[in-house]
Amino acid sequence: MNKNLSLAKILPIGLMLFSFFFGAGNLIFPPALGQMAGENLSLATLGFCISGVGLPLLGILAMAILDGDDPNELASPMCPAFGKAITILCALTIGPFFAIPRTCAVSFDTGILLLLPPGYETTGLALYSVFFFGLTYFLSVNPSKIVDNIGKIMSPLLLICLGILIFCVITNPMGDFQPANNVYKNAPFFKGFQEGYNTMDLLCTMLYGAATLKAIQSQGVTEQKQLTKVCIYAGIIAAICLALIYGALAYAGACSTAAFGIVANGGQLLNMISVHYMGFPGQVVLALIIFFACITTSIGLTTSISSYFNQLSGGRVLYQRFCIYICLFSLVVSNFGLNNIIKFSIPVICMLYPIVIAIVILNVGQSIFKRDKAIFRICLTLTTIFAIFDGLRAGGFDLRALDSLLTQYLPFFDVGFGWLLPCFGGILLGYLYRIVYPNK
Repeated sequence: MNKNLSLAKILPIGLMLFSFFFGAGNLIFPPALGQMAGENLSLATLGFCISGVGLPLLGILAMAILDGDDPNELASPMCPAFGKAITILCALTIGPFFAIPRTCAVSFDTGILLLLPPGYETTGLALYSVFFFGLTYFLSVNPSKIVDNIGKIMSPLLLICLGILIFCVITNPMGDFQPANNVYKNAPFFKGFQEGYNTMDLLCTMLYGAATLKAIQSQGVTEQKQLTKVCIYAGIIAAICLALIYGALAYAGACSTAAFGIVANGGQLLNMISVHYMGFPGQVVLALIIFFACITTSIGLTTSISSYFNQLSGGRVLYQRFCIYICLFSLVVSNFGLNNIIKFSIPVICMLYPIVIAIVILNVGQSIFKRDKAIFRICLTLTTIFAIFDGLRAGGFDLRALDSLLTQYLPFFDVGFGWLLPCFGGILLGYLYRIVYPNK
């Protein structure tokens, strides 16, 4: 391939990366962030974009630098079993535990919920989830180009619909920004950064980074340095697109507080904003588009994760069986409702994300860290320990004396970043260990 990469070659790859990370489920978090951040919207949105956009793109870059298609290899200098365990946890998190059930709950809350009479919400969700995951299973075990075609059609339609909605919000705001709520008052950047975890896009790169790289290579980019360069340039294009959408949706949420007050979740809020500007027809159009976007995401995740576990079992458990298990488990979880899915996912994500961030940093810095076992082991051991503390704290567990001690002596622990110093301190300790024991 030519050393001088043309924009015509880079742009399609950047848009492909954008579509890889952009999902209907991600639409619900920026508006909710905007409502809570209020007057501190700028810092909160910046934090959200760094973790929700920047980190996933770094994850793709880490896979490109590794030049492999096995996500377990990212953490292999630490321990092969550790790498496999983290990949499995990521697969379950973006699969039947949270992300797949969330696709059903999001499409229900944005399309069906407000159409139901009071008192029928639980029954409605139960019936809808049976339909949703029945369709997911049928199309997952019967691969069809229909799903790909729906995805290719619905993504542009969703962007057009969002563009119209955002134009309405900017030209005719619903109200002024309100004072920030809760943690957004004192630490808007850090809270926004944590909210970006909810996109789960960084966890996706652990499992699907190789597939993205193959798609890039299919465009004629095969040489290692060029592959890394294209990832950077394409990543910038994808990051700009994602950041603009997230920023605009967060702005819409911040403007909506004066009109609606604090709404239970971003799905319901997006629906209410649509009705406010476009009336019932707008609500129906948005609901249909989000349904198709969610069902294609659900099918994509189900097929990918079923294939991963089928390979992990050495083919002993059939792909179709994994599809059944994932759909049935997701059906049950989806009936807890969107609010509870988000609530239960937060501690798990707050535990997993710091570990995956550390893995990505160590791999992106491969030219410096040389995939040294000592650096990997010390950094990831310390990061994992304190990430578990952060996860427990996010889950509302009372650590009492330990919580008080860590809040007092560990920087950023009180805002959910107790892993930060151990992560970079672990890298430094690993370097010192290598200097003292160069041959071990």
